[in-house]
Amino acid sequence: MPSRRRSARARILVVADRLFYEHGIRAVGVDAIAAGAETAKTTLYSHFRSKDALVVAYLQQRAQHERERLERELAARAGSPADRILHLYDLLADELAAPGYRGSPFVNACVELGRDHPAVAVARDHREWMLATITTLAAETGAPDPVALAAQLRQLYESAAVSSQLADASAVRTARAAAAVLVSTSGFAAASVEPPPTSADRPRAHHSSPSTTRISLPGEALSRSGTPEAHRLVTFLNSAHLPDGDDQLADERAGTWLAEWLPPSGRDAPETSGKRGGTAAAAELLILREGLRQLAAINCGAPADPELVARAATVWGHTPLVVDLATAAQPQLIPAADPKPRPTEPPERSADHTADADADEETPRRVVAVLGSDYLAVQARGEWPRLKVCASPECRWAFLDTTRNRSRRWCAMGGCGNRAKNRAWRERHSLVTTKSV
Repeated sequence: MPSRRRSARARILVVADRLFYEHGIRAVGVDAIAAGAETAKTTLYSHFRSKDALVVAYLQQRAQHERERLERELAARAGSPADRILHLYDLLADELAAPGYRGSPFVNACVELGRDHPAVAVARDHREWMLATITTLAAETGAPDPVALAAQLRQLYESAAVSSQLADASAVRTARAAAAVLVSTSGFAAASVEPPPTSADRPRAHHSSPSTTRISLPGEALSRSGTPEAHRLVTFLNSAHLPDGDDQLADERAGTWLAEWLPPSGRDAPETSGKRGGTAAAAELLILREGLRQLAAINCGAPADPELVARAATVWGHTPLVVDLATAAQPQLIPAADPKPRPTEPPERSADHTADADADEETPRRVVAVLGSDYLAVQARGEWPRLKVCASPECRWAFLDTTRNRSRRWCAMGGCGNRAKNRAWRERHSLVTTKSV
């Protein structure tokens, strides 16, 4: 009898693993799992008290297999600790290329189930194990701050996995190259966890004098909590006020707005930006903004629109960026040099017109680079879960959650939280009234 019970449990887990991963956790019921395992539902529930308990066991088994595989591969890998760190990205590339790969089961579970599901704790534990593994290897390289270096390396690893799901075949290769730079310049990587110096303190090269114009941030964003990178992301998201449709990047204000937004990042906008007027921001910047808004909405428990996120990832994937280690106190992304030769300008085009056209092309690339640098920095510092958008569907204003337990769901404008609570009360009251009738 004991061996039979173990066999039934094993069969149930095998079938659950396949169905959950192929079709999604919410799309698969216990009836289908019991039928696939050739057992009764009563037997299934004798091993797993509920479907939630089965999902937890499924992810625990996935985590165990993944850890055993990585530990075995790293132990067999000859070379320095830096070589073994980079080998993690090679193993990731092999995993992504495997037939039937449908994304990380842990990320998939978090997206499907929400942060309060007990299975999400398994995903978090596995993520922390990955960080501990990378931290151990980073310490063996002699990095002055292996914890900071490991956080950045893990972020590159996770970002490559997500980008690869969005048909970016070069994502892992790009992440591996960036990881090699971080490992070889670990002193810079460690420095990146410190608050960055102001633009006036940084060495400047090939830039005009910095602009003194600053964007006015919302009142709560002026608080001292949160890094400059986090506040920059909040400001960028709030360039559009969704309730009244006012979008500062969708009309002639875009050039001036971006010229004011870029200097705090240590990069001046081209001199012609904001002077010509009459043009909206490049479409890719609007796509990036809405993709980031969707990701920030997850931090308030709202589902993200995968199409908008995928479009934003495509913009980043198609914008050539390089890691700059020379002109700032910490590594940062900058636009790569344009590899395409410029055609000879027609003689009727003036020099001013050519300069304006160059500025129009350069500004979006700089904004994409700043957003990429800020997003990676905020993720590496663990700040990203605090960057949220208001849970009120009529608002969607971005803000930094400065509460100790990150419990805020609404911004501080116009009583958004009160409106949402009143709406929920009316819905519950209506339901009770309907039932009583």
